[in-house]
Amino acid sequence: MKSMMKSAVVGAIAAAFVASVAVAQSQGPGGVRGPGGPGRGVLQGLTEEQRQQVKAIMDEGRDGQQRPPADAKLRRDLDTELLADTPNDQKIEDLKQQILLAQAEGLSRHISVQKRIAQVLTAEQRTQARERLAREGARGERRGSPEGGRPQGGGR
Repeated sequence: MKSMMKSAVVGAIAAAFVASVAVAQSQGPGGVRGPGGPGRGVLQGLTEEQRQQVKAIMDEGRDGQQRPPADAKLRRDLDTELLADTPNDQKIEDLKQQILLAQAEGLSRHISVQKRIAQVLTAEQRTQARERLAREGARGERRGSPEGGRPQGGGR
């Protein structure tokens, strides 16, 4: 039970990291995605100079990302260990810590890139990006809510 809980936590953290890296590395038609998230987060109203600056920042941020994320091999190793006939709890814990460290480093890179992009934007553009985030967050919260009065929990 404890091992299953650890696996679930590691999986959730890995999913969150992968999503943040995808946002940081994505590029949309006619603009570069930045603050605002995936899909609808394409920055609107950038000048050509801003587009070039943001593109340069994104390119620099991607330089170290030409290979798969550092934690990809670690996650495969973790999955292999979890499926072992007799999983080694210490090895699982070590891999978990290594994955968390790799994810923290990736998140730090993401934050650095996003902060640099935010400085290219005008105050009005940053405000618009925050408003877009708030609207998208509200839509996401509605999508995640239970519908049709379906019961939550195990239902036993």
